[in-house]
Amino acid sequence: MMKAVNPFKPTAGMNPPELIGRDTVLDDFAEALENGPGAPDRLMRISGVRGTGKTVLLNALGDLARKKGFEVVDVASNAGFCNRILEALQRNVRLESISISPSILGVSLGSMEMSKSASHLGEAMYDAAKRGGLLITLDEIQDASTEEMRELGNEMQLLIRQGANVAFAFAGLPTSVDGVVVDDTLTFLQRAKHVELTRLSDFEVGGSFEDTMRRAGKELDKGAAELLTKASAGYPFMVQLVGYYAWQVAARSGAESVSEEAARKGIQAALDSFNAMVIAPALRRVSERQFQYLAAMAQCEGVDITNGDIAKKMGLSANKVGSYRKRLIDAGLIEPAGYGCVSFAIPYMRDYLLETVREDK
Repeated sequence: MMKAVNPFKPTAGMNPPELIGRDTVLDDFAEALENGPGAPDRLMRISGVRGTGKTVLLNALGDLARKKGFEVVDVASNAGFCNRILEALQRNVRLESISISPSILGVSLGSMEMSKSASHLGEAMYDAAKRGGLLITLDEIQDASTEEMRELGNEMQLLIRQGANVAFAFAGLPTSVDGVVVDDTLTFLQRAKHVELTRLSDFEVGGSFEDTMRRAGKELDKGAAELLTKASAGYPFMVQLVGYYAWQVAARSGAESVSEEAARKGIQAALDSFNAMVIAPALRRVSERQFQYLAAMAQCEGVDITNGDIAKKMGLSANKVGSYRKRLIDAGLIEPAGYGCVSFAIPYMRDYLLETVREDK
């Protein structure tokens, strides 16, 4: 009997077995591709904190476009992404054909088509659009230089004005996505459909756990489903982590179902991985003062915490900690929660910080 394979995929950017809660976005995009140039949902800006599934959604948009005959170029926004788009287009079908008729000993071999690549980004994009359509997806927009974003944006805007068969989707942290569309030379992106990826509902998550495991060959006990749903905190990446480790615990014991005990053990393993894979790397990128702000925030009671309470914990005035607050919001680690309040954007960060502070004492 073939061993059932773990269906969960807790790797950054890896497509999960089921894309939860994104059906409407995908349906709208598919219809926009069918409706031709000018359909509004062909332009899409996707925002969300780390782990909410931005890259996975871009992957899904690309899959839809490929099925409809589009050429898809997926790039990250670090330096040189415009050149990487051009190189990807050049690697595909060569452009600007030249026809010749070779012969051997006077016998014609028929016409042969040779081609050369377009050397300019806009030209290469236009030719790809003529071949069957072009979708460009740009991830981690917070890493994009303004100059390159303007170059790509200007070329895309020109193609749209010409009625070319193109689509464009970009994703990143909320403040970075907002920053792109307010640039004076990229105001056309304000008309892009804004998809804000927030946490999933318990109903969606619980149903997904049960369906995914059943399709892959295991039942999920009711109590286990409730534990896994609560532990995931509506966070797509955490859904994959807790599902993966709970499945592994059950598989190692040869069980045909995931029990509450397997769920508890899996959740603990998932938390350890989440801390190592998401929280620790995120905190390594903050300054010492920003870390102190987060640590003070963790020690305040309540979910929505005032900037004044955090400042008091730090022994500083509220005005002096304002810059730390802004940078941490920009980094997607905390988020505004009403007037003068903030909350943690990533689940379990408060617990991690409290443990870190205890260990330092």
